[in-house]
Amino acid sequence: MTDDSFAWQRQLPIDPPFDAAEFEARVAKVRAGMAARGIDLLLVASPESIYFLTGYRTTGYYVYQLFLLPLEGDGIFVTSKLEHSNVRGLAQVPRGLWVSMTDDPVEVTLRAAREAGAESAKGIGYEECGFWTPPQILDGVRAAFPNARSVPASGVLEDGRRIKSPAEIACIREAARLASLGARAGIAEVAPGVTENAIAGTIYKAMFDEGCEFPSGQPYVVTGPRGALAHMTAERHKVETGHCVYFEVGGCFKRYSGSVMRMVSVGPPSDQAKRLAEASLGALQAAIDAIRPGAISQDVDRAGRGVIERAGLGQFFHHRFGYSMGIAFPPGWGEGLVMDIAEGNERPLEPGMVFHLVPNMVVPEFGSMGFSETVLVTEGGNEILTDVPREIVTM
Repeated sequence: MTDDSFAWQRQLPIDPPFDAAEFEARVAKVRAGMAARGIDLLLVASPESIYFLTGYRTTGYYVYQLFLLPLEGDGIFVTSKLEHSNVRGLAQVPRGLWVSMTDDPVEVTLRAAREAGAESAKGIGYEECGFWTPPQILDGVRAAFPNARSVPASGVLEDGRRIKSPAEIACIREAARLASLGARAGIAEVAPGVTENAIAGTIYKAMFDEGCEFPSGQPYVVTGPRGALAHMTAERHKVETGHCVYFEVGGCFKRYSGSVMRMVSVGPPSDQAKRLAEASLGALQAAIDAIRPGAISQDVDRAGRGVIERAGLGQFFHHRFGYSMGIAFPPGWGEGLVMDIAEGNERPLEPGMVFHLVPNMVVPEFGSMGFSETVLVTEGGNEILTDVPREIVTM
């Protein structure tokens, strides 16, 4: 399981993002959800949820990794042999098996499952809504432990992550500050002839100089009509007079994200740009005004979306109105599986939830037009965490 090549002399874990009590509270919340669903062993595969429970983090999540959490006792990791260094050095639970280049990951996972009590488990849960658990692993677990029910565990981890602790809110607040700083720096660089890449580089430097980690999404800086292409990134295009430049910037602190969206008009904005901006700004404010404890998610969506639809622009708004913010790894900074602001979601908002509200319209031949904020639900209503002037800036 371990050997001296992974031994550290210093106190572990190294640079823990939170204290042990914070992680213990998280595990307790998830275990309560497991017990309610009849889950004795939970297979946790998503990098965000593994980090939530243990503090383990790596950019190497593109290879197989799994954390097995029993209802009682210590959990156990399965990772590549290279990433086992992070299990030993970073995780609250420095216990695991590794998969070498010649090992069968199913066989190693079954060994770990047995150590975690799978043979006596009545229910083994898995994350069915994500895309991180390989089917061969699930097939192997089901075949090896036929007496255990295979339980889709949607909601167990999400319920634990939905309402942020004070320590988590502090991280999101810092991430939002970094995003705001980056957006302000990038906006100041806009001028005809400047490339999207140069502006994105300015954003990166501004955030990293202040302590930002690698963000879960690159700064979106897109000029002109290309802004109508979803999730388009900087590709050496030059800003031109008459363009609207789309900014969406996410900061990252201890893997928590905060994001902000803003627009710059190069030269006086056109009538079309003004109309789109007025609708987005109005929709954003309407949604913010609707956010308070007890408000229903879809009602907030309707409040904001209604402004865009009454302006006759609904056909250009293709997105839910917002999504939860919290732990994130690339390629995205949102927690849409945890909670969103969307039609059909009848869950009430609660203090400690955090959302990125994104009334962005994409118009062929024009580009994008949108303004966003990262917003915390508070006991008395809400608090906007991002801080960039909310207007179409003219350069």
